[in-house]
Amino acid sequence: MKSSDIPVKTDAGNRELSLRAHKLSPRVRSLLIVIHGTDTVAELSQSFQAFGDVGASLNELAGLGLITVRESSTAAAPMQAANAPDIMPPAPQAKQFLNETAVAVLGLRAFLFTLKLEHCYTVEELRAILPEYRRVVGKAKGEEFAAAMSTRAEAILARR
Repeated sequence: MKSSDIPVKTDAGNRELSLRAHKLSPRVRSLLIVIHGTDTVAELSQSFQAFGDVGASLNELAGLGLITVRESSTAAAPMQAANAPDIMPPAPQAKQFLNETAVAVLGLRAFLFTLKLEHCYTVEELRAILPEYRRVVGKAKGEEFAAAMSTRAEAILARR
């Protein structure tokens, strides 16, 4: 995969978000959640640098048929299946993303945050917990990483 390529979630990738058939690790699952067909491999690698080898995770997702890759020269043409809201609405997607990234970054230390997150059901409730998410993730991985993840969560919530 070239750094200028753009990963795009397939229909199988959208189904995986709901069904969890492949038992992906929290880091790989978090990456799958934020793939919308807009960011290049380089941008994802930069945002998720705290997760380690993003290229290997993208290759794993591609190998499972959960994402496909298009060249950045075709970026102007939007592709189907980039987090189809009819398969999984934005609030549950954002909740999964917050949970998966918190667990991937914090491990067992994410327990208290995930307990609070379990009581969030609406977009508004999820937006209200974002400052705490940013604080706990920022404490573990740095403010830049926490800001990038918060921005991605907000982007998921904005897609109603």
